[in-house]
Amino acid sequence: MCRGRKRTCTELGSDVTAWSKLAPLMPPEWFDVQVTAFAEAVRLAASGEAPAARIQLGTIRGTDLQTWFIEHGQMSGMVREHHLNRPQPVATGIYRDPVRSPQRFAKAALQRDGYRCRYCGVRLVPKGVLEAFSGVVGRDVFGIKGRNLERHGVVLAFRANVDHVVPWTLGGRTDMENLVSACWCCNYGKSSYTLEQIGLDDPRLRPTPESDGWDGLTSSLPGLRANAVRNG
Repeated sequence: MCRGRKRTCTELGSDVTAWSKLAPLMPPEWFDVQVTAFAEAVRLAASGEAPAARIQLGTIRGTDLQTWFIEHGQMSGMVREHHLNRPQPVATGIYRDPVRSPQRFAKAALQRDGYRCRYCGVRLVPKGVLEAFSGVVGRDVFGIKGRNLERHGVVLAFRANVDHVVPWTLGGRTDMENLVSACWCCNYGKSSYTLEQIGLDDPRLRPTPESDGWDGLTSSLPGLRANAVRNG
C-alpha cells in the first residue's frame, strides 16, 4: 500500500537516478495488452455482440489496473516532489489564463497526439467512447462514474485527458502550445507540479507520435451508440 505512505512508492522505487524523465511513473508492459483486449471488447459491443463483449471485458485485468492507478499512478508526482525537494514556485500575483478548462481543445490535442499520452505513451480512449461502451455492456460491469473503486480499471488507466504542461495555477496558458494529451495516471501524478519539481523533461520537445491507426476507438462510436441499451 503506497498511497498511505506518501513518501515512498514500490513501483517508482527510491533511487531517483533510475526514475524516468518521460513520465511521473511509467506503466508496466502489461498495460498495452489490456488496451488491445479492451479494443476487442469495444469491437464486439459496436457489432451488437454485447454478451461476447462482456466476456471479453472479463479477460482484462481490471482490478490490477484500478489498484495500480489508486496506489501508484496518482501518487507518483507527490513521491517524486518529496524526494527531489526542489524549490516550490511562487504563484503570488502571477497572470492566470481566464480559461482554465482545456475541454474546447481536447479533441484537437488528442488528434494531434495520436490519442496517446505524451508523457508515458500509453494508448488513450476518450470519455465519449467509454460512456458509449458502458451503455452497451452495462454499468454493472463497466462503471465509469463515482469513486475510484466504482470505476473500471480501464477507465482509470486509459481515459484520455488533456494536461497543462506549465500548470495553469502558475500562469500556464490554456492553448494548444501548452496542452498535451495525457492518461489519468500521468495527469493526476503530475498534478500541479512543474516539470522541474518532479524531474521530467518537457514532452513538447519530443516528436509527436507517428500515426499508427489508433484513433482512441472513436470509429466505433456509431456502432456503440446504435447498440446502446437502457441500464437500470
